[in-house]
Amino acid sequence: MTEEKCELCGEHSTLKKSHLMPKSIYKAIARTFQPHDSAPVWASKSQKSAYYSNSQITKKLLCGVCEDRFNKHGEKYVVGKCMKNVQTFELKRLLDCSSPSIHLNGASYFDPKDIPKLNSEKFIYFAASIVWRATAADWGNDDIANLENALPNEFKWPLQQYLLNKADFPENIYITVCVDDDLDPVPIMSLPSGDIENDMHLSFFIPGIKFNVFFGADADLELSSALSSLGINMIYMYRSFRESYEYHHMKRLLNSELSPKGKLAKQSSGS
Repeated sequence: MTEEKCELCGEHSTLKKSHLMPKSIYKAIARTFQPHDSAPVWASKSQKSAYYSNSQITKKLLCGVCEDRFNKHGEKYVVGKCMKNVQTFELKRLLDCSSPSIHLNGASYFDPKDIPKLNSEKFIYFAASIVWRATAADWGNDDIANLENALPNEFKWPLQQYLLNKADFPENIYITVCVDDDLDPVPIMSLPSGDIENDMHLSFFIPGIKFNVFFGADADLELSSALSSLGINMIYMYRSFRESYEYHHMKRLLNSELSPKGKLAKQSSGS
């Protein structure tokens, strides 16, 4: 078989079919949450449509060693802690059993040290791996085309070295992990989105969890100042997804800008 260069480590090998977002999450959304179906609903702004689809964004990107590295150091652990259904949400359970030590502007946040039973390093690694994947290559998807090579080298190279376990996590990258605290949680998974050039920020959802990643202190001065003073790069917080801007934006897209296709269109017309 033809050997190609691994995008992460640079070694030549037979590359694996890498997923942009974890394969296991597609399966969980399709089979666990109501309405049960054989596939999740895929909403695409670039296609201006929404439809059931088992399609997953993949690319030959990594060698077997790096693929396993991503899984072992972050993905498997974090996916195990995300929301599986209303009753099974391990990350929220751990936060519910902990006491937040950070209090800013009337809100409370969890320092990773507040949750000793949680391996926060794996959450950092997972967020870093998704950001790196989204920005390191052309995934052939118009909804994230603006992210290819969008990360400046001052962040891209240190992030790559961290993912290879050759350096510590960059001090000038900050992460917030938002945990859905609604009684009726929303099982969202989204592709990474954001405007790195202007806002220096990316975000993405997995069920029950939203990751925000900020590049440089200027991306959010209040956040970077607070975290830097504590000597940390990541905090956890509770947040209602149903009350968030992103959720209402998604609803507006689905209700007014995206046309249902296929089976979803038939269901919509019959409701």
